[in-house]
Amino acid sequence: MLDREKVGRAILTQRKLKGMTQKQLADLLNVSYQAVSRWEQGLSLPSVDIIYDIAQTLETTVDFLLKGISEERKVISYMDAGLDVRKLHIIKDQLCNFITKDNALLHVRTAAPIFFKPDIDRMKEPICVFAHHVPGSKEHYAMENGYDREICMDLVSNAANNLIRFGVKPMLLQANMLCGNNDGGQILIMGEAFKEACEHNEIIFAGMEVSAQAVNYHMNDYKIGATIIGMTDKEKIITGKDIIEGDILIGLHTEGISSISYPFIKVILDKRPDIAYAKIDEQHVFMDELMKPNDCYVNVICELCKKHLIHGMFRMDRSLFNRRCYDTMPKGLGASILLSSIPMPALFQYVYNLNMMDRECFLEDFALGIGMILVVPKEQCDEAVQLIQQYHSCYVIGSIEKDEKHPDARVWLK
Repeated sequence: MLDREKVGRAILTQRKLKGMTQKQLADLLNVSYQAVSRWEQGLSLPSVDIIYDIAQTLETTVDFLLKGISEERKVISYMDAGLDVRKLHIIKDQLCNFITKDNALLHVRTAAPIFFKPDIDRMKEPICVFAHHVPGSKEHYAMENGYDREICMDLVSNAANNLIRFGVKPMLLQANMLCGNNDGGQILIMGEAFKEACEHNEIIFAGMEVSAQAVNYHMNDYKIGATIIGMTDKEKIITGKDIIEGDILIGLHTEGISSISYPFIKVILDKRPDIAYAKIDEQHVFMDELMKPNDCYVNVICELCKKHLIHGMFRMDRSLFNRRCYDTMPKGLGASILLSSIPMPALFQYVYNLNMMDRECFLEDFALGIGMILVVPKEQCDEAVQLIQQYHSCYVIGSIEKDEKHPDARVWLK
């Protein structure tokens, strides 16, 4: 025999899960709301000819309704895990407004592949280049101290510079974020920062994919990354093979400090937390200077490449004297750097004056405000400098020499 109370409890539970009132359910079934009330109280049973309609309306099975349940269903939702899915979808819809409107971007949608049609008509042998980047240690300081815009712009610069150093023009970037149950304001600020940085450097922004994981991240915690894609003609890839003895080294200035140097900054701040917001000069605060985005060199390098003014490029990840940065240097040649030709930025002068590392250690860990070194023909050095200065500060910092005195050193201090 059917248990009226169990059947009634099953109808009540399913109705509440659907967010319906008794009257709404009654209207859909063409019965009175009093009839629905009597079923749910266990005072009567639905007739056989209507039980199927109830199951369909409540999106359950006849078997479930007839057997009933002895207690309310045990349901776990995203809200129980701390995630407001409805709000997340609203945020994702708003992020779509930041996507670059470009005919080459054929299709981009949340959690779907990007369909992109690059212009390769003038290329003899098109090469697609892509890389994924994360901010490294710098992200932790950005998150803790509210430099959310800066870390996004810094990530775009580093990703774009990694491609352009080979002469590859970055064409498209998509960001991604892991975060907690965010209120949306922070996410939208960061999405807009990605858009601004991309479009300033003529890179299509294909949006920011957000994966909210409230069980793994606190409210304002996040991890970001970016995938960048570029296209070039194979014959235009800059490999460093054209570097010759006598070429001139031009250092391009950058703001902030490379992410790879941040572990050293953490050690300094752990020992001297009092300096985080100290003034390094009359106008600048230490943390503000640390968190400035690195410069992006896409536009100026594209101009230099059009004029065939570049023989090679070295991106400074950590130090001017890190051999790994010069891995494209032809065998038998090396970069001879004149340290006195590089103006010492106030940020690095402040770090050095803390007297927490000796001169050799300091030069091994910091690039002194140089983000990229260009190798240009000696006879065209002045032309290159004049062009670069339209975009960035730059300095002639040395030359390419044979490494007879420095076997396989690739770089040395002059």
